[in-house]
Amino acid sequence: MKSKKNEELNFLYLNNQINENDKKKKATNKNKKKKKSKKKVKEEKAEEQFNFENEIVIGVTKIPKEKEKKNTSKTNKKLQNKSVNNKKGADKKSAPKSKKNEKNKKETKKSKTIKKVLKWTSLFVVLLVALIFFMMSPIFNVTEIIVSGNNVISTETITSLSQIEIGANIYKTSKEIIKKRIKENAYIESVEVKRKLPNKIELVVKERNTSYMLEYAGSFIYINNQGYILEVSNEKLDVPIIEGYTTNIEELEVANRLNKEDLTRLEMILKIVEFKESNEILEKINRINIEDKQNYTLKMEEEKKTVYLGNASNLSSRMLYLKAVLEDTKGLTGEIFISGDLVKEKAFFRQAQ
Repeated sequence: MKSKKNEELNFLYLNNQINENDKKKKATNKNKKKKKSKKKVKEEKAEEQFNFENEIVIGVTKIPKEKEKKNTSKTNKKLQNKSVNNKKGADKKSAPKSKKNEKNKKETKKSKTIKKVLKWTSLFVVLLVALIFFMMSPIFNVTEIIVSGNNVISTETITSLSQIEIGANIYKTSKEIIKKRIKENAYIESVEVKRKLPNKIELVVKERNTSYMLEYAGSFIYINNQGYILEVSNEKLDVPIIEGYTTNIEELEVANRLNKEDLTRLEMILKIVEFKESNEILEKINRINIEDKQNYTLKMEEEKKTVYLGNASNLSSRMLYLKAVLEDTKGLTGEIFISGDLVKEKAFFRQAQ
């Protein structure tokens, strides 16, 4: 009996629990339905307030569905065109960007080259400064001056003209300035300055030689074969004296030259001198008169003869005639005429009475 009662009680308890669960489920479903119904009510209210298909809103026209489709297609096309244009624009923008990149590359290259140049120039300046300091050291102080090539001018005169000081730095004075100082002497034709490191200087000079003399007021003016006036002296040298020159007395100063007219006549004398070795005539000539360029005159004091060469054309033939006449008239005093046309006229001797 008890077991039956217990079963009945259990059964009742289970039914009660099932009923309670069903009630809970129904309650939750009702709440969900209520929420859904509330949302639907709100949506329906919104549709009732603004229904564009059924109602007309002020300021907004209703667009049919077909037109809406067309408008959407148009908008899509516009968007596509815009995208294409944007791509083109992007391509156009990319071109100047590439140019900018090239410019940037060039600028970077320039900056690199400038940096390199600055680097090397600064290094060069540093080395140059170091070299200058080294050159100014006492190692390069002059201890000896060597002079060579001089015969007329003394070594002391040349060293004093150079103004090089013993004990001074070897690089103190430039070579050109030293040359200019030494060439102030008319006898010096050229100078070569050699620095023999560390402390010696050599001066190699080339002198002008006295080839002729001009006679004036009991003194003698020495000149070389280029017409440079070398010295004025009372000493007579064993060189020919030129007579009949046209250079003004005021211009006959040391280191000057004869005027152009005398220089052209001097060229003819130099041609005569060329026959010295073959004919041995120049040694006998004491004076040359150039006053008349159509008739150059040679005076031989030892031979006691005067030679008239004319304009000195065809010199080789005239000098051969002169040599022959001198051999034939040894010991005789007189004048030799070789001034005419040697084809028509022969050279002849006129003895003095």
